[in-house]
Amino acid sequence: MSIEIFSLYFIGLMGALIPGPDILFIIRTTLSNGRIAGFVAASGVLFASLFYLSLVGFGLKNIGHNPYFQLFIGLFGSIYLLYISFSIWNATAHLKRGKEKDKRLSHIFLKGIVVHLSNPKAIIFFSVILAPFLHSNILVFQIGVLTLGHITSFFGVAYGVSKMGNFFTDSRTHITNRLSALLFIFFSIELLKNSYEAFLSII
Repeated sequence: MSIEIFSLYFIGLMGALIPGPDILFIIRTTLSNGRIAGFVAASGVLFASLFYLSLVGFGLKNIGHNPYFQLFIGLFGSIYLLYISFSIWNATAHLKRGKEKDKRLSHIFLKGIVVHLSNPKAIIFFSVILAPFLHSNILVFQIGVLTLGHITSFFGVAYGVSKMGNFFTDSRTHITNRLSALLFIFFSIELLKNSYEAFLSII
């Protein structure tokens, strides 16, 4: 049981750390507005994650096992991730350190929610990757463990960036973007494989 708890925590931790608009938003907000604003941004993203966790746990869990759903989301997800990898690979890294400051913490919080809710990476992660690990008899406990993993990731990123802000130069961000693009390609291939397996189960 303890191994399963650690595995679930690790899934929540690494799932949140996968490079995407949410993590980049937390990094940029922390660099531009400071640690408190970074924590507020992390809180907004976490709030949206809790919404998705509840939706998957209490509403979409069974749908996540449906082969037709897996086929559709796998194809859509793989195409989207390839598009994202292409965009990140060719992106010019400008963190805009200290610019475009937003003093309204409520605005930062709401923007964090919108960034995460509109992020297909989160939809794919929660509905396809996470759903098979959830069990109705201990669902609330599992959601709590996953939330703890998310808290560690989002707030850890904000705290780490506030401590090592000088490390995040444009050139290093460019390298990180390239590595992230390769990671997205790997996940795209994995989703495509899952989609193919779902197709085989249908026919």
